[in-house]
Amino acid sequence: MKKRIIVSTVLIGTLISGGIAMAKPYGSNYSNQGFRGQEVMTEEQHQQYVESRLERIDIILDLNDDQEKKIKTLCNDQWQDRQPMREKMRDGRDERRSTMRNGDEATIRSTLTQRADFHADRIIERAQVKKELYAILTPEQQEKAEQLWETRDNNRNGNGRHARGFGF
Repeated sequence: MKKRIIVSTVLIGTLISGGIAMAKPYGSNYSNQGFRGQEVMTEEQHQQYVESRLERIDIILDLNDDQEKKIKTLCNDQWQDRQPMREKMRDGRDERRSTMRNGDEATIRSTLTQRADFHADRIIERAQVKKELYAILTPEQQEKAEQLWETRDNNRNGNGRHARGFGF
């Protein structure tokens, strides 16, 4: 009987302490976090992400070594170019939150106009990257990639999720 109580107590204690350790304070804003509490990707994490993405693309499109190298360079260049934009996004998000709490209508409109311009720039940037990617691919690979992008667009859940990366 004592053994059963001790085991139960230890098990419950472990579960509770594990839950506490995994819990993240609501509304925390750590410096290494991005949008919606996601951690900001480090250079090493980015390289791992690119490698796994390239493996997947290679399986689907049967890339040659030169294409893999060019696509990897494209991914890395895009990531480096977007670093200042990520900082600007974070700052803009903080500014919008503050404006929504304390701003007048004109300030809110101005802030939202800036947000719309930024969003338009992102859409243009994605189209340019897609164009650069397609320039690397053969016509057959482009056709496969287009089919995958259409599938991806059809599988979105209405809020733009799964819209990142090259769609593979």
